[in-house]
Amino acid sequence: MFEKAALLTAKTLYALAIGVGVIWLAWLCLANLPLWAAVLMFCLGLPLLALAAAPIAAGGALLAGMVVGVGTLVSYSFARKARSGD
Repeated sequence: MFEKAALLTAKTLYALAIGVGVIWLAWLCLANLPLWAAVLMFCLGLPLLALAAAPIAAGGALLAGMVVGVGTLVSYSFARKARSGD
């Protein structure tokens, strides 16, 4: 139960964080540069963004996944006690 909730939350948040970073970089390039320069900067900037942001996004997703997993474990424990009548 804990592993499923933590893993699903961490994977989802990691994908969202990386996706938002890619969309932000594309918007930044397209909004401020001519098309040829935007394509060039996006191709050069995306690997740099991935190198810098991937560890931060993974750490944040791991922490959030652990918090959700603990919350699921605690709520499951309370629900189990209520059903058993202890």
